[in-house]
Amino acid sequence: MTPRTSELVFPTGLLLELTRRYTEPHRHYHGLPHIAWMLDQARELVLDDDQVLAIWFHDAVYDVLAHDNEERSAALAVERLTAAGLPEARIRKIESIVLDTKAHVPTLEASKLVMDLDLASLALARPEFLRNGARIRAEYAVIDDATFYASRRVFMEAFLARERIYWTDWGAALESRARENLSLDLAAPR
Repeated sequence: MTPRTSELVFPTGLLLELTRRYTEPHRHYHGLPHIAWMLDQARELVLDDDQVLAIWFHDAVYDVLAHDNEERSAALAVERLTAAGLPEARIRKIESIVLDTKAHVPTLEASKLVMDLDLASLALARPEFLRNGARIRAEYAVIDDATFYASRRVFMEAFLARERIYWTDWGAALESRARENLSLDLAAPR
């Protein structure tokens, strides 16, 4: 694919607010490095400005005890982007992409690449995959091991049960490694 240079300009203060959110002390995985990594992976891909904004907003609200982080992140995007004067159609597209990251099932074509970038870390080399797992466990330190690992098992089994984890041609190249990492993690003693 041909790389694209974005001319995206964040509304005054928005990038600072999002950076503050992504550097909250409880974030060990879902922080600024995660966003930077997703954007770095996308360097050779064609993302439109709405997809870039969706990446920035998709984990903007992250409370490990809540079950509505994506909904709250989408609502934040709607609020901030409405205040910034973005057209309604673009705001609704960004909102939909952010909401799609909850179940990682696209309702829009534009969601597919954002979700694949979000899940690309499942296909990292095993040592980095394990480091990310440790970072995620650190985020959930307030949850006991039994509950955490039971929930993680459900998450991994759900992805392995899917016909496909990734939705784009770019993501398809990650499928085998991601399945291997998930299977090895499930087989690991806890």
